[in-house]
Parts: sequence; structure tokens; C-alpha cells
Amino acid sequence: MSVLSALQYYFFYPSFFLTVIFPGLIFTLIFLLVTIWFERKAAAIVQLRYGPYYASKRLGGILQLFADAIKFVFSEIIIPNGVNQTLYAISPVLVLIFAFLPMALIPISTIPTQGSILSVYHGIFYDTQIHQGILVPYFIEYNLIGIIALESLYPILVIFLAWNTNNRFAIVGSIREAYLSVSYDVLIIISTLALGLEYHTLDVAKIVTSGIPGFIANPIAAFVFLVAMLIGSSRFPFEIVEAETELVIGPYTEYSGFLFVLTMAGSYVANLVYAILFVDLFLGGWLPFTGFVGAIFTVFKAAIVVFFAVFLRAVYGRYRIDQALRGSWKYFFPLALASLLLGVVVGYLWIR
Repeated sequence: MSVLSALQYYFFYPSFFLTVIFPGLIFTLIFLLVTIWFERKAAAIVQLRYGPYYASKRLGGILQLFADAIKFVFSEIIIPNGVNQTLYAISPVLVLIFAFLPMALIPISTIPTQGSILSVYHGIFYDTQIHQGILVPYFIEYNLIGIIALESLYPILVIFLAWNTNNRFAIVGSIREAYLSVSYDVLIIISTLALGLEYHTLDVAKIVTSGIPGFIANPIAAFVFLVAMLIGSSRFPFEIVEAETELVIGPYTEYSGFLFVLTMAGSYVANLVYAILFVDLFLGGWLPFTGFVGAIFTVFKAAIVVFFAVFLRAVYGRYRIDQALRGSWKYFFPLALASLLLGVVVGYLWIR
């Protein structure tokens, strides 16, 4: 193997390429800026305001977000007195890592047996359930369980981050996060379990390649998962943890400079991860494409879901914590149980 071939082999190796390049850290960083620009611009248009405007007027002010990012990166990081400086500094890093971590187990396409630059990895990432190679950073057979388990760790890190700041507003915000995490974790687990029972598998790739999108097989589960995704990633009308009118910005109040950028990025990254999983489970994933084209198609659909989620800021007010919890347990929890029942019935008839 020549040096060029070796570089090509390791550069496109799914564990590296998908984690670092696309839809990894580099793409996620750029997408994060575009998403924030879209969120501000959409809200401004709906509310008859300019939004980002003065920097790069001809481009709709999109460079304003890059200017803001540079400003935050070079801003002073102020560490409060009376905190553990090490834990204070690493908490935002851990929040971002654990928000991104489930991406390592989410399939975004299949690997063609031949005719693609990815074909050499077909045997390494071979899925015995669908008899195809899977484009995923790290393949495990029951990846749906692993994804849900990793996603459930994110709110724990948010609570840990708030506790390290020793700030009363941050602590109250973290308590809200704890209340909400219990409610939306239950909804996500039940809705995904309903889909697993319906498709007789806990392999996301098998659900995608079944040919029947989840929103057709179980529309109730799709709706419940979408709402739980909005709660879990603090999108409006469930941006309750941050609630700046009464809590400043909740768990992130004491952070400044680059550490604030990391804390702010966490919820957007979590939203993107949830959106990719939602696309795989309920919107047909990468089909009808394979390889890189399939991966681009999956991420494109996930981007639309993210843009829809952030657009809700423009049209909905924020719920109170009691309203959100009452809605989760009184209305969406019974719907989740209904989706589970539907999954059992359809799954039983399907296997017959």
C-alpha cells in the first residue's frame, strides 16, 4: 500500500471521517453557526425585525455569527471565587462531548459492496441483520439501546455543570433540567421501544432498510418522540432550563468567553443528534441512496428537522415548568403508552 493509499484509507475510515469531518465536529461547528443564524433570522422575519444584518448585508448577515464566535473565543474567561477551578473548566467540555457522543452509534448510510471509495470498509462494518455494511463510527448490533443510554447522560452533565458554578440561579436551572429529563427520557424510551417491538429489532439500520418509515408504521410514536426531542434539547416552547427572564441563563449563568460557547453549543448539538436519530427511525433515513450520497441525504433531512425545531422560537412562547411537566405526564405519557400498544399489536400482526 502506497503512502497516498494509506492516507486515503485512514482519512475515509468511518470511525475517523464520521466523527471528525462529516457529520462530525467540523461539520457540526459550521452547522451550529448556520442554525443560530437561521433561528435569529426566522424569528426576526416573523416578528418584523431585521435580525443579523449589519455584518455582510448582502449575505443576510450570516457573517455576524462568525464574528460573534470569534469574539467569544477571545473574550476573557472569568472564574468565580469559591469554585473548583478544574471542575469548573472541564464541565462545559464534558457537556459538549456527551451531547455529541450518541452520534458514534447512529448509522447514517450503508456501504456499497463495490464502486465506492467506502467499499473497502464493507466487511469491517458489516451488519449481519441486514447483510450490508453500515456507515457508522462504531458499530454494535443493538445500537438503539446504546444510543438511548448515551443520550440519557447529557442532562446529568448539565446538572453537574450547574453544581460546579455554586450559583443559585444555576442550581434552580439544573433542578428544572432534572425534572424535565425524567419526563422526556421516559417518552423517548417508550416511543423507541414501541418502534423496536413493531420492527422486531433494536438495530437502527434494520428499521431504516425495512422500507416502511416509522412515521407511517407508528405515527403516535413519531409525534411523541418529536415533542420529547424538543424538550430534551431545550427548544421552544420548552426552553425552560435557561429561562432568562427569571433565571438569567440557568445552568450557564456563570460561564463566559469560550466556555460559554461550549455550554451554548451543547443543546444545539443534542438537537442535531436527536434529529439524525429521528430521521433514521421515522423518516426513512438514507433511503433510497447509499454511501456518501445516502449520508448527505440523512443529514439534509436532519437539518430540516433542526430548522423546524429552532423556528418554533418565532411562534411559541415559553411554557412554565409546571405546564411542561403536566403536559409530559398528563398528555404525552398516555400517548407514549398508546404508541407502545400500537407497536405491540402491529408487530404481532406483522410477524404473523
